[in-house]
Amino acid sequence: MVSKLEKVIIRITVFCVVGLFPVIPLNKAINAHNSDIEELFLLINERLSYMEHVALYKERTNSPTEDIEREAVVLMDAVETANELGLFGPSIESFFKAQISVAKAIQYRYRADWQSESPSFVPLNLQETIRPKLTQIGKSIVDKIATLYSNGEQINEEHRDLFHNSIDIE
Repeated sequence: MVSKLEKVIIRITVFCVVGLFPVIPLNKAINAHNSDIEELFLLINERLSYMEHVALYKERTNSPTEDIEREAVVLMDAVETANELGLFGPSIESFFKAQISVAKAIQYRYRADWQSESPSFVPLNLQETIRPKLTQIGKSIVDKIATLYSNGEQINEEHRDLFHNSIDIE
């Protein structure tokens, strides 16, 4: 079970992820609509919510948490989608690298917790269910970033509380 402190660390870490991508110009006036930004945050939350299943699937199949080949595919897909939408690919790549790091941290935490208390659920199938869903969510995240960018919207410190309220990783 993830402690409250770990939840706070995860939330702060994930919020830092949002600040890693300079896709949205800083010289524009702050005019972000919370609904669009909240949708992005909820997509990030949805993506991270699968990490417990990912971790348990990997635990049960004796697979390592880190999968460099899969990470490369995720990054390539994100950059390709970003380029198609007119975004700066390297910024999206940095953003997704940070998301991958947070996702792995969550998986490591769950796997460590399960050393003392076994989980009581059956994980979703990684290949058939989780990865296709994560791919779709990843595309939606890049699409939402493109929408924010095209609308001249920004994510900044004022959105920290909204972000924290949107992330509910257990």
